[in-house]
This record gives sequence, structure tokens and C-alpha cells, in this order.
Amino acid sequence: MKVVQHVTDDGVLALRHKLSQLDDAYWRDRSRHKPNMGLNADVGYYFSCARESMPHAIRADIDAVAPRFEPYALEGWVVNKTPVGGGMPPHIDNEGYFGIGILCLQSHSGSFEWYNDLNQLEKITDKAGQLILFDDTQLVHRVPAVLSERYVVVFLYR
Repeated sequence: MKVVQHVTDDGVLALRHKLSQLDDAYWRDRSRHKPNMGLNADVGYYFSCARESMPHAIRADIDAVAPRFEPYALEGWVVNKTPVGGGMPPHIDNEGYFGIGILCLQSHSGSFEWYNDLNQLEKITDKAGQLILFDDTQLVHRVPAVLSERYVVVFLYR
């Protein structure tokens, strides 16, 4: 797991503002559409908008900050919007990606948590512009109930 500061405060604020102005019709309720099932078959509560559905201006902004994650190639990305109290249960991403990057667009809204080899819970608190990269495809991770509306861009690599 690697954590780096990736986008400036101004860049994050501009991108978050544009995303917060998107009409609700752009966002898919992931508790109903392709739910991300937890290890105990529980379902999280958050919304997503994939690259293909994003308005061109925002798509271009996100494409411009997409990180390289060698030796993988970026296949796509999705923006997750989580309302207050929403989150994701412990799960393993199983869509066949080899690497994932998570770009946080605000500070102190919540955290990304995972279980290490000793099954101890570890966490990284949200920080605007922070990028989390990992390529452990069996990493059990979760997003506990968020404290304020949370936006992250999830970059997907093969």
C-alpha cells in the first residue's frame, strides 16, 4: 500500500465542486444497481458515476489527474459519492483488476480501512488530494459510515 499527496488543494476543491453540482440522475445507487456485496452478504450505501457517464468537462479533469501505477495500465475510473451515514461493508474487489487507486476529494469525511495480515483493522483518514494505491487483490477493506458527504475517484488498473 502506498499513500501520496497527489492533487493540490485548489485542484481538489474545483473537482469536488463540479461533482457536487451534478444532477442526481448521473449517480447510480449502488445498494440497488450492481451492489458491492460485503463478506457477510451485506450491502453498502453509496452512489457511483463511471467515466463513460460523466459529463465531458469533468471527465477531462479527472483524466488529467489519473495517476500512473506501474506496471499496470489504467483501464477506467469511477467516482463514488457517499452520503452522511453511508459506507461500504468489508469486502474484496473481485472485478479482476490488478491495482486500485483511491483519490480522496475532501478531508475528515471518513476513512479507508483494511485488515492487515494479522486481521487487525488499520485505517487512513481522508485527506483532500491524497491518493491510496494498492495491488493486493485479496485485501479486505471497507468504508465505515461517513461523517460528511464523501467523494472519491477510484482508478482501476489491469
